[in-house]
Amino acid sequence: MKPENFEQQLRQQPLRQLPAEWREEILSGARPAPVLQDATCPSPSGQRATGWRAFLSTFQSQLSTLLWPHPQAWAGLAAVWTVILALNLSRRESGARDNRGLAAASPEVLMVLQEQKHLLAELLGPSEPRASTRAKPGAPQPRSERRKEKVAV
Repeated sequence: MKPENFEQQLRQQPLRQLPAEWREEILSGARPAPVLQDATCPSPSGQRATGWRAFLSTFQSQLSTLLWPHPQAWAGLAAVWTVILALNLSRRESGARDNRGLAAASPEVLMVLQEQKHLLAELLGPSEPRASTRAKPGAPQPRSERRKEKVAV
């Protein structure tokens, strides 16, 4: 069907009236809400807002300009960083508790650890320094015979 034919068919159809209750419901939703004084709008005296309101307004507009291309991606990134921060803080708190528990039993634990260290040293025997397995490179050699010819000439 061509667009011209479709438009002609639409023009020929009579318009139906909306039910009155639908009309009232639609119009009540479309009535303007009370306008709040915004920091970006001029005040009733015609001057712009100053101070923190102006700063916050500028910050909000700059932030929305920056984040507008992909707001869902930025929201997802913020959520990921929030989770990382929460996990980091919870891990740090549990680590602090573990260290406190170790400090309370430290004299006995340290004695046992020292004994284990001495036993391990006896079992392994004296440690000898390992000899280097790689040979040290000698004097640099020329990479081609041409260089010898050029130097000799």
